[in-house]
Amino acid sequence: MINLNLMKQKFILLSKVIGLIVFYTLVLVASVFLTMSLLIKGEEIPAPGLVGKSLNEAYKIASQSGVYLKKIEVNYDRNFKPLTIINQSPAAGTKIKEKSIIKIYITSEVIEVIVPDMTNYSLKKVEKILKENDLKKRYVSYIEADNIPVGLVVSQSYPPGAKIPRGAGVDFLVCRGRREKSYLMPDIIGMRAEKMLILFENKGFKISKITEVFYPDLEPGIVINQFPHSGHKINSKHLISAEVSK
Repeated sequence: MINLNLMKQKFILLSKVIGLIVFYTLVLVASVFLTMSLLIKGEEIPAPGLVGKSLNEAYKIASQSGVYLKKIEVNYDRNFKPLTIINQSPAAGTKIKEKSIIKIYITSEVIEVIVPDMTNYSLKKVEKILKENDLKKRYVSYIEADNIPVGLVVSQSYPPGAKIPRGAGVDFLVCRGRREKSYLMPDIIGMRAEKMLILFENKGFKISKITEVFYPDLEPGIVINQFPHSGHKINSKHLISAEVSK
């Protein structure tokens, strides 16, 4: 025969045990929830304004405000110095929790500029373009050409669109004008002065200086020395001189 009283007592005891387990479980869950809420909520503060500040200044402000910084390096911005903050996330004044992380975007320490196309401009115009782009003129070489205007930039040492450090120097090749015809300087020593003059005038050359020098046992008017010496390349711009016996 089943003892109903014993079963009733066991049921009551089991109910109390289950009740205690549920109670302590609820207390534990509530404690964890309350703790996490307090941790997550924290104290809200406005994000400090860091744009325009140097990196050292930003770290000092962040330490005083109780936030952390994540540095992201970006390229050159001519409106800011190197290692200067040009943007931040979240923005200044935004409500954030203490110990939050603020992303700061800083200009690179090595500032780069994009090289402009400076061909087909005069050197005067190129110097202005260089100044506007924080670059410098370095070496200038010249080329002679018949179909390019005098003084025009033919090529540059860095191609347009290349990135180079700010303040770097750029070399240029500039057209000097029409290509002069060149000749080999003939040997005129021993030639009569009249014949020498006719020879060079027919080629478009002019004798810049003729000096008479006494030379024993030689009739007057004979070339005894020349400059340039024979075999040198010359054109109409060269100065030619000779010494003639008197």
